[in-house]
Amino acid sequence: MRCDTCGLSLAGERGPGPQCGTPPTDAGAQILPLRGLATMLTVLLAVVTGAIAARLVVQMLSLGSAHWRTAFIDFRLDKVADITIFAVGIVFVVWFRRARVNAESRDWRQRRARGWAFWGWIVPVVSLWIPFQLMGDIWRAGLPERQRRKTAWLPVLWWASWLLAAFGQRQPWPHLSPGTGAASLCLLAASGAMLIAIIHVVSSGPVGSPCSS
Repeated sequence: MRCDTCGLSLAGERGPGPQCGTPPTDAGAQILPLRGLATMLTVLLAVVTGAIAARLVVQMLSLGSAHWRTAFIDFRLDKVADITIFAVGIVFVVWFRRARVNAESRDWRQRRARGWAFWGWIVPVVSLWIPFQLMGDIWRAGLPERQRRKTAWLPVLWWASWLLAAFGQRQPWPHLSPGTGAASLCLLAASGAMLIAIIHVVSSGPVGSPCSS
């Protein structure tokens, strides 16, 4: 058993760490399953990324007539993407909270309470950095100890592309609409691709499976 904050190994009953007063984590705690959700998210995010790529091709190559492009983008690609993004949001929050819970069994301090895995996305202003903090802590919890102090470049690039896509649309959340520009579309596609990679690494590592420790 280890203290969440100071990392000291503790023997006997659960209690606060001797140096920091933080309750220790039980190393034998049950790991919540992540891989099934990871597979679902990979498929859903691939659909969204594919729809964005198709839209970029249609727009940049000016395929078909203007009327056909508008109908194809607005009533097919964007509708498919919007429905899929809604599904991604639901499944991702479940995955995100499970990953946050599992990360507690690792010797790396989680800076935010579990509830922020949901509220961090919808509370104004703090939604700009709390989800990134959570993901960064989850990511580091699955790394070997010698690598944890290094910059988590994949989460950094994922979050930067997500925020830039939102700012480019002047909206709090990135989304697809008739006025979405090519730059925002590219950033959204990049964000989706990097999130697929993050989900795979976390779910297949120690945070997602005790056999990977």
